[in-house]
Amino acid sequence: MNSKNILAMTAVVAVMALTGCSAQANASAEAAGGITSSPGENCTGGFESIWNSTPVDGNVSGMPQETVTVVSETGRVIDAMRRTSDGTAEAVAPESVDYKVNVDPSWPMNHALMIDTATGKVLETMEIPANAPLCE
Repeated sequence: MNSKNILAMTAVVAVMALTGCSAQANASAEAAGGITSSPGENCTGGFESIWNSTPVDGNVSGMPQETVTVVSETGRVIDAMRRTSDGTAEAVAPESVDYKVNVDPSWPMNHALMIDTATGKVLETMEIPANAPLCE
């Protein structure tokens, strides 16, 4: 993955974190070629990352086939993604993913963690904005 793609996805993540997933942040993510879930206006969800997106150049080598995003304290799955046969990332319903989360007490509090379901590896941690309700 080239640095231009990484920079673009980092910008999308920053926008979403700062806006709490407003409609504008969702539009920005979609315009950047990313995926988002459909969170409500005043909640946090639809965490966007390089790991659950489709690279602009289409090269998905080394990218996970399926991820879940979980709440660090509870292990509750709040977002999920699968790649299609052509490598495109698609958001899926969290309940459609068969993955058992094992909460690790060393995980940072008040964070969303993106996990590769094939390996169980935490790919990224993202702080959940203070006092922000999570989207259901």
